[in-house]
Amino acid sequence: MNIVFAAAEVAPFSKAGGLADVAGSLPSALQRQGLSCQVISPLYGSVDRVHHRIEAADIKGKVLLGKKTVPYVIFHSKPSGEDETQYWFVSNPTLFDRDGIYTDATGEGYADNNQRFFFFQLVILDLISRKILSPDILHCNDHHTGLLPLLTKSLPQLRSVFTIHNFLYHGHFSDADKALLPEGIRNKLTPTQWDNYSALLEAITWSDAVNTVSPGYARELMAGENVDEHSLSIIRNRPDGILGILNGIDVNYWNPELDDLLPCNYSPTDRHGKKKNKRALLEKLELQADVDAPLFGSISRLVENKGFALIFESIEDFLADGAAFVFLGSGDPVIAMQLQDLLKKYPAQLAFYDGFNEKLAHLIEAGSDFFLMPSRVEPCGLNQLYSLQYGTIPIVNKTGGLGDSVEQWSAGQGTGFVFEPYLAIELRKSIELALKVFDDKEEWDRLISRAMEKDFSWAVSAKQYIELYTSWK
Repeated sequence: MNIVFAAAEVAPFSKAGGLADVAGSLPSALQRQGLSCQVISPLYGSVDRVHHRIEAADIKGKVLLGKKTVPYVIFHSKPSGEDETQYWFVSNPTLFDRDGIYTDATGEGYADNNQRFFFFQLVILDLISRKILSPDILHCNDHHTGLLPLLTKSLPQLRSVFTIHNFLYHGHFSDADKALLPEGIRNKLTPTQWDNYSALLEAITWSDAVNTVSPGYARELMAGENVDEHSLSIIRNRPDGILGILNGIDVNYWNPELDDLLPCNYSPTDRHGKKKNKRALLEKLELQADVDAPLFGSISRLVENKGFALIFESIEDFLADGAAFVFLGSGDPVIAMQLQDLLKKYPAQLAFYDGFNEKLAHLIEAGSDFFLMPSRVEPCGLNQLYSLQYGTIPIVNKTGGLGDSVEQWSAGQGTGFVFEPYLAIELRKSIELALKVFDDKEEWDRLISRAMEKDFSWAVSAKQYIELYTSWK
C-alpha cells in the first residue's frame, strides 16, 4: 500500500508545532510496518538544504491559480540510515522562500497564506494526475491540505484520510480566495455561517475517513465541546464520525538513555543520571534552589489555552514553600511580562527563557521532577508523553490527549496527576497532592518507574492507522 502524507510542516526540515513532529515520525513508523510512504511539504527558505541533502528531483510543472499560471519545481531528500521514507518538497521562491512557515518575524500571518497553500495542494493534485505520485491513500493534515479530499474526489482508486491536529484552526477563506481554485469545484464548496469558507470543514465533508490525534479529543469534538453549531452539524453528518488515534513519539530521539543533548543519560533501570541532569539544569539557569526541592518544568506556547492563568493563581505560594519553576516558550506578550515579573521577584527559584531552545527543552524534560501542562484544550499534547518517557511526572487537566495518556495517581497506581474541572483551585489541589507523593520517596520512586514503563512509541499508533487505511477493503 502506497501512502502519500501531505503536511505544511515536517520535522526535522521545518517546524512550527506538533504537526511537524507527526509528519516527521508517523510515516517512518508506517514504513517500518511494511507500507510505502512518501511525504510532501513546501520547501521554505528556512529549510537547510545542504544539511538535509535536499536536491532538485528533475520534476517541474505549473498549475493554474485563478487566471495565473504558476510554476513549481520538485526537490527531494534522499533516505538516510534505515528510514526509507521518501520526502518531496514543492518549491516556488515567490510563495515559499521565506524564513517563516505561516508567520513573519512579528508573528503576523502572511497575507497570502491561502494562496500559498492552495498552490501547494494544486501541485499535489497535478503530481497525482501526472502519476508522479501514485497513492492508494492520500493522508491530509489540518486545513493547509483540507481541500485535497475534494480536489481528488474523482480520481479512481484513491482514498483520502484527513487528520485534525487542532480544530481551532479552520483555514477560512473568502470568495476572492475561492476564485483561485479550479472552476469545477467552486460550486461544491459550502459557505459557513460567517459568510466565508472553511478548508477544515470541507475536509471533514469530503474525506473518506476523518480522525483526530487522541480518543479524548475525538469524543470532545463529537460532543460539541468548543465547537460551533454549524461545524457540529457537519461533524455529525458523517455516519462514521471522527476516530481518535493517540499520537506517538519518536522514542529514539526522545529517549533519556540515548539523548545526546543531555549531560548525563539514564534509563528506567538506572536513573542515577536524572538527578545529575536536575543539578545541571539548575546550574545552567543559575537557580539557587536546593537540588532536593521540587522542580516544576513547563515548555509551552504562551497562550491563554495553555493554563497560565491557573498557574499564576497559586505559583507564588509554592515558591514561598521552596519549590522552583522553569518556563520555556514564547507567544502572548502579556503572559511573557507576567513571567518576567515573577523572574524579577524570585530570581533564585524561577527561570524563564523567552523563545525556543531544543537543547534546553530536553534538559527541562530530563531535569525537572514535575511537568506542568494544565491546558484548557489539548488535542493530544506531546510534552506529557516526553515527560513520562523521561520520568518527569505530568500534572495535567483532564482534556483531550492529556486525559488519555496520563493516569491519575493513587497508592500503587497511576503515572501522574490529573485534575478536573478546569479551575485554579483544582490545579492547586493536584500540585499539593503531587508534592505529598514527592515527599514519600518510596512511592515517588514507584511512580517514576510506572511512568517510564509506558510505551508511547509510534509503533502502537501506526497499527491503528494501518487498520484505518485498510478498513475499506
